[in-house]
This record gives sequence, C-alpha cells and structure tokens, in this order.
Amino acid sequence: MEQFDAIVVGGSVSGAPTATWLARKGYKVLMVERDTFPRDTNSTHFIWPRGMSYLNRLGVAGKVLEQTPSFKQLEVSIEGISLHGGVPVQAVKDRFIKLHGNDDGVVDYYSGPRRFYLDKVLLDEARASGVDVREATTVQSLIVEDGQVVGVRGNGPNGALLARARVVVGADGRMSQFAGMVGAEKTVVREKSTFAYYGYFSGIDKPELCIHKRGRFGTAIFPTMEDRHLVLVYGPTAWWSDFSKDPEANFHKTYRYVAPEVADLVAQGKRVEEFKAMGRMVAYHRQTYGKGWVLVGDACSFKDQWTAMGITHSLRDAELVTGYLDRVLKHEVPFEQAMAEYHEVRQADYEDYWGFVCDGAECNPYTREHLEFFHAIQADQSKVDHFMGQVGDTIPFSRAIALDGETRALPDFIKNYDPEARNYFANLYQEAKAAA
Repeated sequence: MEQFDAIVVGGSVSGAPTATWLARKGYKVLMVERDTFPRDTNSTHFIWPRGMSYLNRLGVAGKVLEQTPSFKQLEVSIEGISLHGGVPVQAVKDRFIKLHGNDDGVVDYYSGPRRFYLDKVLLDEARASGVDVREATTVQSLIVEDGQVVGVRGNGPNGALLARARVVVGADGRMSQFAGMVGAEKTVVREKSTFAYYGYFSGIDKPELCIHKRGRFGTAIFPTMEDRHLVLVYGPTAWWSDFSKDPEANFHKTYRYVAPEVADLVAQGKRVEEFKAMGRMVAYHRQTYGKGWVLVGDACSFKDQWTAMGITHSLRDAELVTGYLDRVLKHEVPFEQAMAEYHEVRQADYEDYWGFVCDGAECNPYTREHLEFFHAIQADQSKVDHFMGQVGDTIPFSRAIALDGETRALPDFIKNYDPEARNYFANLYQEAKAAA
C-alpha cells in the first residue's frame, strides 16, 4: 500500500492548486483525477482580479497570459445606465491581507482562459511541484478505520490503486462523488437559478468584459483565447424549457432584447464551436469536513454562474485550506480544530457574497430605487470602482457606497420606470404563442 501525507481527489481548479501548495510545503501528495488533460468542461471561465492574484501567487498567471488577453476595466450596463470601471488594486490587497496575512503577488487585471488550457496549466504545475499525479484514475471506495477516512481505493491505467494518507481532500467539483462517499450532507440549498447559453465567436472587435442587464435577462461578452469571444445570455431557469425549444434563435433574440448594439457585433461575427448550455444551477453548501477529510471548491459549495466567481473561489479555497492542513500535518493542532477554524474563516469570507449571487440568480428586475442608485454613482469613478469591487467579491458589501447629499437630475426613463409596465415578468419566448 502506498503512503502519502495527503491525497487530493480531483485535479481541476481547486484540486490541482491544493495539491501544489501542499507539495511546496514539503508534503508527499497524491492527486487522483478521473479525466485526462487537456479536456474542456462546461464553464464560463472568467477570472476576476482576485482570482488572477491567486494564479499569480501560484506562479502560473504568466503562463495564462501567454495565450489569453487581460484587461483592467469592464462595463456593466443596467437598464441603459452604463458603469465603466475596474476593481481597485488596494481593495484586492486589503482582502488578501485580511484573509491570508499578506498581499504578495496581488494584481488588478482579469482574464478569461479556456478551461482546456487553464486546467492543464494547473495540473502541469502540480506535477512540476512534486505532486504524484494520476490521470484517468477513478476512486472507487474509501479506506475507513474507526470511522475515519485514511485512504482511497481506485483503478487507473496502471491497475489498482491502494493509498493511505493522513488527510484526504475532496476537490472533484459540483457532482462530487467523493462527497457522496463520505456522506457530506447539503446544509443549505437555494433552488432558484439562471439558465445560461453561450458560444464562441470569431470576427468580433470588442475589448473588455461587457455585461448588460434588462428585465429578467442578462448578457455577457469578453475576449478569450484564439481571437475568440465568449458570448453568453442568461435568464430565469423557469423559462429554460421554452428557450431550449429553439435555443440558437432565442440566443440571438435575447441578445437583441437586452443589448442590441452588442447583438449587431455578434451577428457580424462567426460562431466557431457548438453552443454550451446550463439549464439549472441549484446553489448549495455541503458539510465542509469530517473525520480525515475536507471538501474544497464546488465540491463544498456551489452558486449560480451569473457573476462568474466559481474559479476565483476555488483558487481561494486551495490556498486557504493548505494553511490549515499544514498546521495539522506539522502536529501543531488537531485535525478537527484546524478544519473547524478553516470552515469558520471560509464562511466569513464567503457567506454574504454567496447570498448576493443566490438572490441575483432569481432574476428579479431591478427596481426604480436601484436605477436611481446606479444613476447617482455613474458620474463618480471612485464609487463605480467600489461597485465593481463588490461585484468582483473584493470589497465586502458591509462597506456600503455612501451617496453624497447632492443628487443628479433623473432622466425621464428612470422617473417613468415600471417593471410591470415594461412587461418584464412575461416570458419572452412565449410571445409567438400568445399572439397566436
């Protein structure tokens, strides 16, 4: 039987960095991954400055930028109110100092590498750091002694796997088989979500991330690798069945409805891959840890795609958990104590934002009060950047944006704004049926 200090189940955006950080601390680490890389996966693959900072601290941001453009500014347009700004670098530094005790390697740019490239970069870095990487290897059962997980049994290209470790990390994503094996219960569930439908287009000249919101719909577009743009629409999952009856036509229909000027650019471009779809994305928290095991990334907690924060939070989990596991493996603190502290710190860093994403995933139209707020901050760049920092999970929502005493004159479209009058609660994809 092989012996390791730690076994990581899953080799993607949470597993590979976790294994890398542990190996760099001098531990003998086995990482088991059921797929063979490179491979693509269903992901919006946008990485905020906070996430790019984690990649930079890991030493792979440069590799990502060799193939993927990066930017510092983005546009968020809400009911025609355009906000253009970026996440303040000092805010990123402050967040890292609070969570990790230092701001080494912090950056203020974002990027959108494809997952077939990013995941391979991370897996190669794990291997280069001394991790024993086993691809195409499936964990079939756990080794349990006195109620504690002490290893895994599996099978791979070289035959049977039988390995023990002092700790086993579950990092195998939203559909985590490891979580099922250890019996990690879902402690909180938010059912309502968006659907998302997206494709890759060439021939579009549009730098930066651009997000538009109208009614119950949203769109996003940003440059990715190979001179292509990811182009996405989303809406309430309750309308997915109608959308999916003619998805490509409804994709363009939704974009024209939400952001007609961008829709024209998309129409002039050329789709170069099959569309990808996510019809339903139920959010949850799972039990974080148990005897001998801990979960990270989407295996532990998942939320809707609409703010594209999944990769960033997986990278956060990887760096954060290794600090606590290091103390365990050095015999400084008992496993249960360290994991309880990890859970508490992770939740404190995460819970408010998780709730924000879940609320937004219900796709309720903005109110007039919301529009008045966005109009009020539009002319103040520091406030716009603060807002970007909040959406990018860098500035906490507890640091609210204070509006000045003087107010800007409201344009008529805000004065007259009424979601009901705009028919925002009607299913856009049933118009033809209703007319008939």
